[in-house]
Amino acid sequence: MQQLFSGKLRFKDENGKDYPDWEEKKLGDVCEIVGGGTPDTNISEYWGGEIQWFTPTEIKSDFVSSSIRTITELGLQKSSAKKLPIGTILLTTRATIGEVSIAREECSTNQGFQSLIARKGNSNIFIFNWIKQNKHELTSRANGSTFPEISKTAIEKIFLNVPSFKEQQKIANFLSSIDTKIETVNGEIGKTQLFKKGLLQQMFV
Repeated sequence: MQQLFSGKLRFKDENGKDYPDWEEKKLGDVCEIVGGGTPDTNISEYWGGEIQWFTPTEIKSDFVSSSIRTITELGLQKSSAKKLPIGTILLTTRATIGEVSIAREECSTNQGFQSLIARKGNSNIFIFNWIKQNKHELTSRANGSTFPEISKTAIEKIFLNVPSFKEQQKIANFLSSIDTKIETVNGEIGKTQLFKKGLLQQMFV
């Protein structure tokens, strides 16, 4: 990850040629950053609808689909929550800072997020992995007396080096293939642990 995002480890195109040099940009240049909100919890018509509504405690894996609570279209309209497209990077920015997941369904979030929608010509997987590798860029900019928080404006101003879209895709595909391998290995470990547990139960009864 360090080699990839520092530009020390580079990919080549289909003809074995180098991609263009990386450019320094701000996160606000490569992403649209969107905050969240919470409908009035005392109005039942705002809750239990079809729109997924995430809170920071639910950001525990690379991808998310279903939230614990959902809101209605009316709840969306009557709050500062926004409907986010598939592929949005959900970024926690209040109290717990720098946790990220990619939305597999349209969704919304509470105000503990500043979500990132990759602009045209940018890979959400590349940006997602950059954030995971550079979480300190977020935490170092957080402030607040009650609990730490990083603002939308502060996030937009964070600099990163960005390769061309095609090289971003190659990096994203490479990292995704590693993640798939990790998931497979973890699955096998889980099965083996269950197998061992079953054996122990039979041995010591």
